[in-house]
Amino acid sequence: MPYSGIIHGTEGAEPVEITVANATSSTLNCEAALAHWYSDKLGAVSPGAELNLTLWHDRKTGVFNLMNATNDRMPVEALWCAGEAGRTRLTLPIAAGPAEATLRYSCHASDDAGLSCDAAGG
Repeated sequence: MPYSGIIHGTEGAEPVEITVANATSSTLNCEAALAHWYSDKLGAVSPGAELNLTLWHDRKTGVFNLMNATNDRMPVEALWCAGEAGRTRLTLPIAAGPAEATLRYSCHASDDAGLSCDAAGG
C-alpha cells in the first residue's frame, strides 16, 4: 500500500519567502533536508548574490514544506548551506500559529568560527 499521508496542494498553508544572502568570498550550495533522509538542492549562491525561494508554512502543525513537481508537500526538517568555510544549518522557526511572511538569512565566514548563516529579519 502506498504512503497515504501525502498532502497535495497549498490549501491551508501560507507562503513564506526565504532569502539567503551570501556575504562570503566563495559560492555556497544550499539544500533542504527533507523527511526520511532525503534532500533537495535549493541552489548555488555566488559571493554577493542571494538565493530566493518559497516555503509553505502549515499554521496547524508549524511544518515548513517545499512543493515538488506534482504539487505534493515535502516537509522540511532543516535548511543548510555549505562552502569553502564549512557547512551550517539555517534555523527555521518551526512553530504552530502564524509565521513571518519573509525570512532573511545572511551567511558569512570567519577564520575562527567558519561559516554561519544568521537570521537577519524580514
